[in-house]
Amino acid sequence: CSLVPQVLKSCTEFIERHGIVDGIYRHSGIASHIQKLRHEFDSEQIPDLTKDIYIQDIHCVGSLCKLYFRELPNPLLTYQLYEKFS
Repeated sequence: CSLVPQVLKSCTEFIERHGIVDGIYRHSGIASHIQKLRHEFDSEQIPDLTKDIYIQDIHCVGSLCKLYFRELPNPLLTYQLYEKFS
């Protein structure tokens, strides 16, 4: 069992290989592409990120990573440690 969720592992590896574009995490991908990708991961599949749909809209892969972190029940940088971080 890995400590890193598969969605994050797959997306970050893909971005490291193909994401040499400005603002990879600042720009949003197309919502329908993000939802399609999310559905594939939710279905216990590891999607083929080299499909044209994802290569042409690489921002949807970065957007899925941001969505994953946004939906965590507790923030990655916990409230208890917030003062130390700032």
